[in-house]
Amino acid sequence: MPENSLGAVEDAIAAGYAVEVDLQLTKDGGLVVIHDETLERTTKGTGRVADHTLDELRAIELIGADETLSSINDLLALVSGRAAIFLELKSAENPMARAAMAAATTRALAGYSGAAAAMTFDPRLLEMLRPALPNTPLGILAGGEHDELPPPERVSRNNLLHTEDTEPDFVGYDADELPSAVVTRQRRRRKILTWTVRSQEQADRLADQVDQIIFEGFLA
Repeated sequence: MPENSLGAVEDAIAAGYAVEVDLQLTKDGGLVVIHDETLERTTKGTGRVADHTLDELRAIELIGADETLSSINDLLALVSGRAAIFLELKSAENPMARAAMAAATTRALAGYSGAAAAMTFDPRLLEMLRPALPNTPLGILAGGEHDELPPPERVSRNNLLHTEDTEPDFVGYDADELPSAVVTRQRRRRKILTWTVRSQEQADRLADQVDQIIFEGFLA
């Protein structure tokens, strides 16, 4: 099943795994389950996700699956506490969008009784989520930050210089950049996840450096 599809989520649950999905903000302040900012790679739609409403996106078919894009509420209804969920919130474009993403995540998780955690590359979004979701594990993702970020922000994110302020419950770090002295220091205080592991060989190599892996393409 293709990535970020409900079929793939169901397969992961059946295999006894936790679930990790990506969420993008919609034009009307909803959250849709998709990795990219644009639709072309994984769906039969075109254009930017942020230019479509949630209802419009939920009508767009996925490539390689007999289903359409799903909302965060569709996802939570399917999982219904049967597995732990890790929600990766893709960085919003501006402060207003960031606030809308935080609000949408809070609304969705407020009525959910299953195990769920949220994580993001954006420290500012993490700071918004902390007071709104005091009982939800919140994580920061880092490593391999894009060159388009201003250099000071890129350095801060890659080296997790903000954690004294953001106080993440866990860190998810780029598997291709491990081992890392930054991660070793962080592991003294919080759990470490790594992404994206694509082979058992890589998983074995990282086993003594991290507490859990986010993987694809094989069964760990």
